[in-house]
Amino acid sequence: MPTPTITIYPKTLALRDSTAVTLRPMVATDGPALLEFFLHLPEDDRFYLKDNVTAPGVIAAWARDLDYERVLPLLALVDGRIVGDATLHRRRGGARRHVGEVRVTVDPAFRGRGLGTALLHEVLDYAYQMGLESVVFELVENTQDEAIDAARRAGFVESARLINHVKDTHGKPQDLIILRLPLGKWYAWW
Repeated sequence: MPTPTITIYPKTLALRDSTAVTLRPMVATDGPALLEFFLHLPEDDRFYLKDNVTAPGVIAAWARDLDYERVLPLLALVDGRIVGDATLHRRRGGARRHVGEVRVTVDPAFRGRGLGTALLHEVLDYAYQMGLESVVFELVENTQDEAIDAARRAGFVESARLINHVKDTHGKPQDLIILRLPLGKWYAWW
């Protein structure tokens, strides 16, 4: 795979409401601000994330062990405060080395303004430049429907549905939807 490059960052973009947002990869000193970002999210949002993002040790390990070839954490900042986080995860070898996984989290105050879509497009572009062939995005139906809709607008299609695979905050089973996007098709369209 090509060596990834992050020289295009920092990058500034305007949201739908003209708010200026700076995008850049996470650096080691971002740990405390990233923890603050996750603590600011509603508990229901954090509940579906794959890691305990309220544990200072988890965030400290992310900051300490940065490896952009394994995980690219892309932060969105407004006035120096983190308002969004998108990550591209990949394996360097084995049967899944050509597939990445994306995750996107946006501050509730910045939802519906185009930030999540912009972050998703940034990590998809990066994945394509890295030579990945496809990416997957795992989301929970009935709780992450806005993200599912945004992913579908970006060209993702449902690849699998795991019925009653996760439980919501009330213990009710929910479907986990695995969306997939072939990057060659996306890049030609985008």
